Amino acid sequence: MLMLLCLIKGSTETYENFFMGSIHVKDVALAHILVYENTSATGRHLCVEAISHYGDFAAKVAELYPEYNVPRLPKDTQPGLLRAKNASKKLMDLGLQFIPMEQIIRDAVDSLKSKGFI
Repeated sequence: MLMLLCLIKGSTETYENFFMGSIHVKDVALAHILVYENTSATGRHLCVEAISHYGDFAAKVAELYPEYNVPRLPKDTQPGLLRAKNASKKLMDLGLQFIPMEQIIRDAVDSLKSKGFI
């Protein structure tokens, strides 16, 4: 949330080699329920909607909220590193359908607005 808030407020600090996993709190709660209720669920489960570069995240925030001064950041500072869309395959195999990053960002911004941070 802090990174999102900084972007919305126009921070130009860049995280050139930073990849991040996005997840909605509702998906985290549902993942816990699925794992606890499913006896075939074993081992560790990575719970992220996607793994993306910080520049991709900033670009999506800028696209969704053009009214804010969100800086455009370099998208590929580490060519060859791949983004992952199915990093949580074990949870997806249990039936979890992740809320997309676009909706995660919208809900987070709505929450920040309702609490007076934006």
